[in-house]
Amino acid sequence: MARTLSEIYNSAVTERNKYLKLTELTNTSKMSIIDAITYVASSLVYSFETILDVFTVDMANTYANRINGTPGYYANALLKFQYGDVLTVSSDGSQFQYSSVDTTKRIITKVAYEEKYASDFKDNVLVLKVAKGDVGSLARLNTDELTSATAYINQIKFAGVKTGVISRIGDVLVPRVTVYYDGKVTEDVLRTNVQTAIDTYIYNMGFDTAIFVQNIIDAIKGADNVTDVYIDPNATQTQGIYMASYDDNDALGTLTKIDRVATTSSGYLKESSVTGLEAALPTFANAITVKLETE
Repeated sequence: MARTLSEIYNSAVTERNKYLKLTELTNTSKMSIIDAITYVASSLVYSFETILDVFTVDMANTYANRINGTPGYYANALLKFQYGDVLTVSSDGSQFQYSSVDTTKRIITKVAYEEKYASDFKDNVLVLKVAKGDVGSLARLNTDELTSATAYINQIKFAGVKTGVISRIGDVLVPRVTVYYDGKVTEDVLRTNVQTAIDTYIYNMGFDTAIFVQNIIDAIKGADNVTDVYIDPNATQTQGIYMASYDDNDALGTLTKIDRVATTSSGYLKESSVTGLEAALPTFANAITVKLETE
């Protein structure tokens, strides 16, 4: 940090007087020639130190904001990926870029990343998890889109960096709980309210965020006319919050009960389509038991 002008001037006077041989020049007046010269020199030193401070701050900001090669760099780059366009080398040869920016071709809307150790490489691999579409209606990239996005990352990544781009079908949520309601509406209306509450929860959840059992229960409990949400230990079918996840080969895993918290493999949740591999998984309405509050 730059010293004040007074600090520099006083220090200069002290050092000057150590070497001053002509006592005739000793003068306490600030208007004296020697003091005026000292003041001008001090002002120049003060200006130089102030410029250095500004330069230091600018350099610190530059390095702080520079993310080249970091996980955040690749995540941000994927959001700028333009499906169907070809990267070209900039005129100065320093980077790859598109000839023009076309936001309509930027299909990737959500990106998350994590570093995993890969025994094959004996090193960490940066795994980039992506999805397209709007919040609440996210979807996986199709095969061609994923292949193109992977090629894009391979082209811009730094030498020696190991990356992988994945995009999976949404994790299927199955909320097997008992919902009590106040009886002020019909059961059909109540089920609609609960459906809306769960859809809203999925819509508002962040991409690749942790899934907490209590948050899902609270979301259902917040639906109109719901008085309580209960995980019945005596139910015919074991209740709880369940989730089934797809892998990179589109194989659906086992429906698993979430103890307290879980992480999605795709980054987002969806309701069972009750078709294909999801044929045996119930929709929200079929998974939930509704009972009238009698107390």
